[in-house]
Formats: sequence, structure tokens, C-alpha cells
Amino acid sequence: MFLSRSWRTSSILTLSLAALLVFLAACGGGTTQNNTNASQQVLRFPNVGTADIARLDPASGPDSNSNLAIGMIFSGLLRSDKDLNVQPDQATWDISSDNKVYTFHLKKGITFSDGTPVTAQTYVYTWTRALLPAAQSPIAPVLEEAIVGAKNVNSGKSKVLEGVKALDDQTLQVTLVRPAAYFLQLLTVSLFYPLNQQIIEKYGQTTWTQHAAGNGVGTGPFMIKSWQPGVKMVLVPNPHYYGAKTKLKEVDMYFVKDPSTAFKAYRAGQYDFVWDITPSDQEVAKGLPGFVRKPILESDLLFFHNKMPPFDKAAVRQAFAAAIDKQALATAVLKDTVTPASTIIPPGEPGAQPDYPGIHFDKAKAKSLLQSVYPDVSKVPSVTFSYPSSQMPPEEPAALQQMWQTALGIQVKLNPMELTSYNDETSKHTIQFGFTQWGVYFPDPYEWLNLSLLSTSANNNGFWNNPAFDKTVAQAENTSGEQRLSLYAKAERIAIDDVGWLPLDHQSQTAIIPSKVQGLTLNSEGLYFGDWSGISLAP
Repeated sequence: MFLSRSWRTSSILTLSLAALLVFLAACGGGTTQNNTNASQQVLRFPNVGTADIARLDPASGPDSNSNLAIGMIFSGLLRSDKDLNVQPDQATWDISSDNKVYTFHLKKGITFSDGTPVTAQTYVYTWTRALLPAAQSPIAPVLEEAIVGAKNVNSGKSKVLEGVKALDDQTLQVTLVRPAAYFLQLLTVSLFYPLNQQIIEKYGQTTWTQHAAGNGVGTGPFMIKSWQPGVKMVLVPNPHYYGAKTKLKEVDMYFVKDPSTAFKAYRAGQYDFVWDITPSDQEVAKGLPGFVRKPILESDLLFFHNKMPPFDKAAVRQAFAAAIDKQALATAVLKDTVTPASTIIPPGEPGAQPDYPGIHFDKAKAKSLLQSVYPDVSKVPSVTFSYPSSQMPPEEPAALQQMWQTALGIQVKLNPMELTSYNDETSKHTIQFGFTQWGVYFPDPYEWLNLSLLSTSANNNGFWNNPAFDKTVAQAENTSGEQRLSLYAKAERIAIDDVGWLPLDHQSQTAIIPSKVQGLTLNSEGLYFGDWSGISLAP
């Protein structure tokens, strides 16, 4: 899951509105509103760190904030439970003896929220469409690469995804080019959820999401009633949902760019719960009822544009890595709310190697590495570190800037950006030195390493290219079991040592979930709502 959080340009309006709500609640309006919402089963859901849903199309490479809405509106063949185990949703399945052919048996009566039927052909359309050049998906070429014919569709050579066939309305057959141990887990990713062909053909491949309100775009437990950009999205139960029904009558999802503003608004009674609490606010939050903090499968990482000096030299990337005191960053700046990271893949993932030391903090070594390329440090080209301001508290980039100045003698310019703009620039590969917050699509090293670090990956923001890494990943995908994990561990070590990504820390998620919000919890991906049937508001 590409965990960039996103917003649009109405942040001033959003912050002003939030501040006004805090003021009004402080003047005494909160309790009555809370009771009214509970009796009416209207959940006030702050989508923290964003000013809007930037990527509602599951094929667009949604950020974590967008995925919160996507998970309510869309659903698919399979889903993950709280412990990330694969569960049937719209289908059961059989697997051939050679582990290359998957046959899915769809439940009868599944429709989009406007009543349009979902058949096996709907899936053929959706998976093919994601690969078409016109869809401009950054993730489909990698996530679907194991399917026979995927490369031909993505290259424009064919419009037929040969490996995906509708045997009849209720039977979908998928043929892979090789066994893929992660394939069922992969199908829990929203890219593979069925989309309404009629809506896309009516409104356009890249613009249909602008017309999602009031239209039957998904098969999930909710549909969009209204969408006020920069303010909120109102979701209501999908009357055609095939699963257990939600007890809620409405979810009002408010977009709140600033986490501290969200926390203050929660304390003033404006939201029913709050999450993504800043390290400084956690000092207060941990004393409040319902506070919870849990390690999640998410890492904060830095990347370098490998075609822009000075980062076209591995020694310079290694110098910047060795100049960072990650323990001090985690303790003094982030208040021990994260774990310093020497690896890309976080502990708890299959194939994780938490004891690998990586590039450790060493100021003398950092300076030596830099001077091996630039003996005169004053000749180092200017360096700008760009980052999404909602994901990094201002103290963190400032501390990094000071570490680089102290160890390397380089004054790095800081460039905080709003996330939608930041995501646009990373997709255009214009960021010289940037930040990525990456969490799991599904718990397998494939999605950490293949999706963003292969030289052929559209998500390889820094154009990092290491033939040994590519070769090792290819070998891993042609093996299985412990041998596969061992090869992925080798590939990760290559990426760490050559600084394809520079790991900073492994994340935890924090939230305040009061007892009145029933059924909501945290798991290793963050907020966990299940299928929403267990979510309700107690009086």
C-alpha cells in the first residue's frame, strides 16, 4: 500500500472549519450532538492527514487515506481478517495441482450499489482495464505481472488478458505464468475489486471517480451519498450489499489535514474517535480513555533520485544514510512512538530480518564516503529534501537537516509539500530527495521489494537500478518456501546497502477509540473495521 496521505488545495478552508468547530464545541455544543449521533447511528469519522480523497480509483495506487474510503465502497473476491488471513468474500476457490490455475466460484446475486449485476465477466473487465495504458495505473503492471498475458495488455500489444477467463457468469478462471505463493493474499488488494463498466465508459477512464457520488461504483457495504471536496464525504449503507448489514445509518467522513487539529477537534466532541495522533499530542492522549497504540507493518523511508547528482553515486547515498542517528531521532524527536529501522521490511512480516545492521550511524564514515566522490565538499551540488508535511512533524526534517549539516557539512534545503502535490511530483520523478511511508498491501516481501524497487517498476520513484537486486528478486519468484524468503532477504540487503531506500523507522498507529464506538480496533495495518457489520455507536 503506497502510504502517502493525500489532500487538495482547500487546506486553509479545512483548517479554518476545524478551528471553528473546536471553538463552538468548547462553548458547549458537544454533548448533545454526541447523543444525537449515537441514537441516529451516524458515525463522525475523521480522515486524518488529508484534505480530500485523492485516489478513489483502486487502480490508481491509492494512498492510505483514500484506502479508508475505498474499503467502504468496494469489495472483492477475497478479504483479509483482523490477523491478515485470507477469507472468502464474493467467492470460494480451487487451485490446480501445479499451483498455476485458480478457479473462483462467485456467489449468486452480487450487484453494484445501483443493482447492476456482478459476474465473472465483470472481473475480466476490471483486471484488464487496470492494465490498459489509458488507465494509467502505476500498480497494475506489477501486481498483475504473474497473470498470463498481463505484459501484452500493459504494453498495448493486446486488449485481451489471456490468463483471465469467465467460464460462465459465476466462474472465473485465472492462469498464472508461474506459481505465486502470495496470489490469494494479492486478491485482497482493492486493485482486484470489481468496477462498474457502465460508469467508467460513461464518464471516462481517468475521470469517472469525479462522478462517484450517487452512482453505483462499488459492491462494498457503503455507497457515496455526497462528496464535498475539501470538507467531507457522506456515505450511506449500500442497499444491495450481499454481506452482513452495517448497523450504522450514515458515516460522515471529515477531511482533516492537520493531525493536531483533528486531536483538538476530537477532544472538543466533534468526532467519535481519532487516530494518527502526533508524538507530541500522544503525551496527553495516552492518559485519555480509549487510547491505544500498536506496531503496524509500515516503514518510513527516504529515497534518492539516482539520475540526479549527487545521488547518482552510491557512496553519496551511503554517506547520507550513515549521517543519521536514528535512535536519537526516534527518542528525542518522535518520543519513542516509532522503532528505529535498519531494514526496509518491518518485524512481523514473513522474511523480515530485524537483526540485519544495515548502514549504522557513523559521522566519520559518512564524511569519508562523501569525500570519496567530492573531496571538496563545497562542490557538492545543491540538495533539496522534499516531503509531505502531514507525514513528518516539522521537528523531524529539521533534525535530519541538522544531522546532515553536522556530519557532512552540507546545508540541505527543506521543501514541505501537501501530499497530493507531492504524490504528483513523485509520479513525475521530479523529486531529488524524498520521503515515502510504505505499508502492506499484503504481508509478503514481494510487495515491499518488487512493487517499488525493481528497475522496471512504475513506483520506483528514484530510478534506482541494481541488476543484482533485479536478478535476485526474479530468482525468488521462481522458487518457494524458505528458499524464496532467503532470496528475498538477500535482495533486501542489496537494496539497503546500495540505498535503494533508506529506512528511518518502523511505525506504530495510535488512536483514541472510546467505548461508545463498538467494533472498531487496530490491527497490523492500522484501523480495522472488518466488513463494518460490527461497527455501531452505543448511547
